[in-house]
Order: sequence, then structure tokens, then C-alpha cells
Amino acid sequence: MRRAVEGAPFFALVLLIALSALGSVAKQARTLIWERYVAYTSPFLETWPAGAARPPRTQRIVAVIVHGLRLAESRGMPTLNALRGRGADVTIELTPPAYDLPATLTWLSGARPEVHGATTNQSPLLNRPDTILRAVQAAGWLVTFIGSEQRYDWLGSAQRAIFTDDPDPAQRDQQAIALAAEALRAPLGQPQLIVLSLDLVAQVARQAPDSYSAAVAATDFRIQAVLAQMNLQAETLVVLSERGIASGGYDGGGEAEVVRTPLVMAGAGVLPGSVAVAPAVAVAPTLAALTGAPFPIHAQGGFIHDVLAAAEPATFIASAQQLTTFYDQWSAAIGQPRFAAGLLRRYSNRLAAGDPLAYVVWQAELNRAAEEAASARLRAERATRLPLVLGLGLLLTILASLLLNNWISGPLVGALGYALAWLIAYFLIYRAPLSLSLFPEGNPEPAFTTWERLSAALMGAASVLVAAGTGKRGSALEAIAGVLSALGVIAIALVAIALAFYWQWGDAFLWTLPDATWLVVALLVMTQLGAFLIQLSPTLPALPLPLLVAAVGALIYAGVRRSP
Repeated sequence: MRRAVEGAPFFALVLLIALSALGSVAKQARTLIWERYVAYTSPFLETWPAGAARPPRTQRIVAVIVHGLRLAESRGMPTLNALRGRGADVTIELTPPAYDLPATLTWLSGARPEVHGATTNQSPLLNRPDTILRAVQAAGWLVTFIGSEQRYDWLGSAQRAIFTDDPDPAQRDQQAIALAAEALRAPLGQPQLIVLSLDLVAQVARQAPDSYSAAVAATDFRIQAVLAQMNLQAETLVVLSERGIASGGYDGGGEAEVVRTPLVMAGAGVLPGSVAVAPAVAVAPTLAALTGAPFPIHAQGGFIHDVLAAAEPATFIASAQQLTTFYDQWSAAIGQPRFAAGLLRRYSNRLAAGDPLAYVVWQAELNRAAEEAASARLRAERATRLPLVLGLGLLLTILASLLLNNWISGPLVGALGYALAWLIAYFLIYRAPLSLSLFPEGNPEPAFTTWERLSAALMGAASVLVAAGTGKRGSALEAIAGVLSALGVIAIALVAIALAFYWQWGDAFLWTLPDATWLVVALLVMTQLGAFLIQLSPTLPALPLPLLVAAVGALIYAGVRRSP
């Protein structure tokens, strides 16, 4: 006991310095991880020749993009339901990140975020993927965009752009409908794709969620106005949403309200009464199949053949050749053996005959082979990181034993109490999602600030709990060391979780993106560690939480200590 008392000053000082420094390091690591995620650069956007164009199955497509429309509410839209009965009802499933820009590029290109390179609305997009807009223009179609200038910048190039500039989203959508009607009344000199962007639903979902149903009803009425100008015997109407905005006003994560969206098609080339569930990467290839355009070269999915009227053998072959070329390039980029060409040879005769079952089975095998190649690359990377992770894990175990050497119950009770209180606050009180939806529109700073301050408060409360049990400690410094040991145990547990993330995904994302849930967990872990250096106000300097805890612990010890 005497040796413990004599070593208490040094032990307490080391903990004060180490925990305060850890707070600063954690904040820097959190910033670095998020910046690397936002600035992710795809290594898969090399270009190569696209396939040849094929005869179109329709003379004009009007693609109405209802931004932020949820699948459930779309099923209450009379016009959309009538179109479902006359054509195809498709449920689209997204892969997070499901923010606006990544989701938009996914349906435009047929590529997932790790291929098209956009992870948030702030992604720099130094390179852009091939898109259905470029493909249909290459096939001789006229592409007209009607909507806001920002949307046009995201979509890429169109030969003709008509911008809506009214500040009121309802009036802006009405202006877009009037412009679309005017374009539809003009003589059709060449095949045409009109992309019509409607923003009202998304704006209302964020700013006035109680009016969401009214915005959806108004949008349904506007779609009816577009339909009234069309001849579905020769033309095709497509209505889709790039992602849903959940009832809480958030997007980006993997919640069903966000990642399950409607795709409704009716008219020329579409099979009436058809129903399907498809990934978002199938939207661009399906539009390519309708228009006869080359399939976008970076597409990772095939077209939805179930909803097209009698797809021709040439379409199956063209899609298979595009996917084979892409995945051969993709596998080479990640340093894995090429597999796609050999797989295509096994199915080429059946695909050339237009066998839809062969197309489905071939796609399933292709996707499985791609998953195995990605897993092999991940396993190799994890094996190189494993010795470091195991070494650091052993070091954490030694540190934990040192922290609990003189007093086990107090620090453990404090650490477990903190963990329980944090989980209750996160999941039961705040009902926060463990997904990218925690960061509205891809901005994590408000969440970081909220959870850093709350974590600091809960750590302070846990320290008070530990300090209340220090009455039998030999001195104030020993009591302080015991209280700081509780913070040390909390830190060790959090660092262990961060190490698990590092082992799985590393600290730089060069060819794939980390699992979205694991990414959020890692960022929240570093946010809690950042609470050791708490910023109470932007105008005040950061305060080391361990120092505050030590002072409070000494005061509490003075009140609860027991006389010898």
C-alpha cells in the first residue's frame, strides 16, 4: 500500500498528460479519416471504347427525377400508381453512402460509390464516370435538362439545358413542368431524352416535414401534367427518386426510407404490369437498353430485363460485353486475377440466343466472383496490418492491468457506467442512427460537437461516481489516480474499437470504401476520445477534461475520506 501511495503522484501525472494528449490526437485522426473519405479518388475511372449503339425501343424518354421521394409515399400517388398498372413497378435498392450526389451518380452511371468516386455532396469529383447522358448523346439522341443549375453541374453534360431560377421550390417545379410541356409540344426531329428535375419534395422533407404529404400530392399532379403531353405508344415516361429523405429529414445512411426508392416506367418498350426489385446500378443500363445506347462503360449492373418488352439478344450480349470489360479492368486495378472474360465464354452461346435465365445466372456468378476478388484483396491487406494491431492490442492489455493494479472495482464500475449511460443516451434518448444519416448532407461537425460535449459530461459523471468511492484511498493523489484510471479504462476500450476499424479498413481508402456503419462507429469512438480535450466554446481555449476531473476528484475525496 505504501508503495502505491508513493507512486500515486507520478502515476496521476502520467495519466493527466497521456489522456489530454490522446484527446488532441483523436481529434486529428477523426478529421483525417473523414477528409480521406470525402476526398476518396476512384482508381477505376480509366476510359476505353464503349460498345456500339443498337436500334432504340422508344423515340423519346422523359425521366422525371423526384428528389427525396420515399418509396412508401410514392405508393400513395394516384398518377404514379396508374403508371405502375400500365408499365413497370420497380423497387430500387441503394448502397450507402446515400447522400444526394453519390446517389445521383449511381443511377446516372450504373456504378457504386467506390467506382464513381463520390461519397458525400462535398466530394471533389476530379474524375467523372461515364453516364447514360453521354451514352445516349453518343447514340445520336438529343439530351435536354430542365431544372436547377446545381443539378445540371452534378449530372454532367447535356446538349441543351434550361434552368429554373425561382427561389420558391414549388414555383420552381411548376416552372419546370411548363418548360417540359413546351419541349414535348415541339416537333421531334431526333430521338430525345428529357431529364426533368423536381426539388419540392426534397426541400419540404428537410425544412417542413409535416408538409411532406402535401408536397408529394402536388408533385403527383405535376407528373400528370407531363403525362398528358405524351404519347405512350411511341414514348416512355420514367419516374424515379435518386434516394429518399427519411421522415426525420436525414439521408446518407442505410435506413429503408433512404435506400429503397421507386422507379416507375410506362410506355414504349416497357412490359405492362411488370414488377421487379433491382439495385440502383441497374437504372442506367436499363435506360441504355431502352434507348439502344451503348451501356455506360463503368456500370456495375445489368439492365432489368423483367420490365422490358421482349429484350433482343443483341441487348444481352452488349450488356455482358460491357460488364466483362469493366470487371476485367477492375480486377487488374485491385491486383487480382481477371475472371470476367472466362466466365462470359461459358455463357456466350446462351446469351447470344437471348436467354434471360442465362443472363440472370451469369450476372449472379459475375457478382460472386467480384466479391471473392475484393475479399481476397481485403484479406491480404488485413494480414499486413495484423502484426501491428496485435502488438498494440497487447500493449493495451498491459496498460489496462497497470490501471487496475491497485484498485479494480472503482475504475471498472466507472467505465461500465459510462458505457451504459452513453449507449442509453445514443439509442434510447436521442434515437440517433448508427449510420451516415447521423451527418446531415454529409456534414459531420454538428454531430461531432454534440457527442463530444455529451461524452465529456458523461465521463465527468462517471468520474464523480468513482470519486465517491475513494474514501478508503490512502491520499488525495491516490484517489485522483483511481479516478483517472477510470478514464484510462474508457480510453483503452475506445482505442481497441478504433484498432478493430483500422485492422479491417486501414487509415487510407485507395480502392474501396469502409463499411458505412463501421466508419460511423470509428468516428464516434474518436469523438469520445476527443472529449478528453473539450472545447466548451469557440471563443475559449480547449480544456483538458482529465485535469478538471482530477480537481473534482480531489474535492470529493476531501469530503468522503475516512479517518485512519
